[in-house]
Amino acid sequence: MGFAIERTDHDVVPVEKHPLWSFKTFKSVVPVPVASQKYSTFDHPIQSFYWGDYSATPGHRYTYRVVPRFGHPKNLHAKTNVEVAIDVTTADPDGGVHGVFFNRGTSASQAYVQKFGKPPDKLPPDERLNALAWLSRGLEEAMLAVIKQADSSQWALRAAVYEFTEPPVLRAFKAAHDAGADVKVIYHAVDDDTGGPNATAIADAQLPAEMLIPRLHTKTIAHNKFIVLGRTTAAPQVDPVLVWTGSTNLSEGGIFGHSNVGHEVRDPAIAHQYLDYWDSVSSDPTTDALKVWVDAHNPFDPAKFTDDGAYVVFSPRRGTSPLRWYADRFASAPVVSNITFPFGMSNEFEQPLETSTVDELRYVLLDKHDNNQETWAAPHNVLVAVGKLASPDSLTRWAKEGLTGYNKRVLYLHTKILLVDPISDRPTVISGSANFSVASTSSNDENMLVIVGDTDLADVYLTEYARIFYNFYARYWAAQLNTQDDDSSTHSFLEETAQWMGPYFASGGSKARVRELFTTQVQANI
Repeated sequence: MGFAIERTDHDVVPVEKHPLWSFKTFKSVVPVPVASQKYSTFDHPIQSFYWGDYSATPGHRYTYRVVPRFGHPKNLHAKTNVEVAIDVTTADPDGGVHGVFFNRGTSASQAYVQKFGKPPDKLPPDERLNALAWLSRGLEEAMLAVIKQADSSQWALRAAVYEFTEPPVLRAFKAAHDAGADVKVIYHAVDDDTGGPNATAIADAQLPAEMLIPRLHTKTIAHNKFIVLGRTTAAPQVDPVLVWTGSTNLSEGGIFGHSNVGHEVRDPAIAHQYLDYWDSVSSDPTTDALKVWVDAHNPFDPAKFTDDGAYVVFSPRRGTSPLRWYADRFASAPVVSNITFPFGMSNEFEQPLETSTVDELRYVLLDKHDNNQETWAAPHNVLVAVGKLASPDSLTRWAKEGLTGYNKRVLYLHTKILLVDPISDRPTVISGSANFSVASTSSNDENMLVIVGDTDLADVYLTEYARIFYNFYARYWAAQLNTQDDDSSTHSFLEETAQWMGPYFASGGSKARVRELFTTQVQANI
């Protein structure tokens, strides 16, 4: 009838043991579930071969006990010795070379509604702070921790940012400057929807002019979001220690709104490449002049990715060779690939996907429906999720979800992530500021990380990708069924017989393909 799952946390005192919870119930047992209530999986089991626990704490040791449940909805039981226990240690983003910090994004909005009810700005001051901390999920805290390390004249900060409006972040840069650190921030200053708010926020924060470098001579946007932390040596030299990068704008919407990631790389060699690029941008060159520098100092050569390690791809550059390489890797990955498109799939990706002879699964996550989606999503191996909210109309009895209101154009999804064979023993993780588009390759100021062969890092990115994908996947398809006059209430309850398993063993079906993928193709970290 499904699976019960019990979680033991070995790193709290006393040791904590409890079942995982579910929203779905057997209709014959709980015919009128309460939207705010969760139900034990021992009584209302998980009817899936794929599940996730997104309430785990970083750096903890857990045991998950998976128990098949048999019988009938009102009389479930286990069978002797028919269960399995799995020990898991969650990643600690504060240790190692790579620290990865995802915010909650709107993917956790069902839980947000239950915890806070109203958007942050409609809550009392103390509760608003709690809501923002919950939405940040450690992202802003990690960003501020990088900045706050520059607490004396022995330190330097070099930042290049697009949206520069989040008051605590601006205050942190000013505090570092006031403490004697050598602080310089390149910011998008073109008079547009971003440059105007940046200027207002800078004035409100009273940032000293000597720490600011307005980026004006770009044809499009100065879209970077990175910070290099280094030690000062003989002025004006800086000895890089680490770099903070990713998709997160330094704004309320970036940190607390749509889904984003911050990626800290504690590798001086990588940080040095960012510093060199920062130096080239700090003179506010024209787009064409910066292209010349990028092509000379950061040439794109796919051959170097045959070796494990971390690489950096900067923009703007002449031509679109990185974009074409990304598209080819996504379409031809031999095991599985996952990608996010906040602004829709570009033509460079559509053709390789439509003509690919690879039959393995391809996951696509969109902020909103793509104009050509019916064409490129037609192959049976392409799974698509689109940003949606849950409501009683599409998901019976769920709490009505809402947005923070901090994002105007991109409501749900802002990450720029490509995962190539993330469950293999040699995955590739691609993440940064650049959307997978021509403009982000040949016009904007951008940066991307390409990390090859790091299975732990791929685990983190894939886990978070899955969290967001399946949240939106459920909402998107519920909305689709609702528009087709389908009785959505039937999808809000568990199956009353073992027939729920049928789709997971139907040859060629998406559920069967996912089950087969994770039971036969996982090569790493097992």
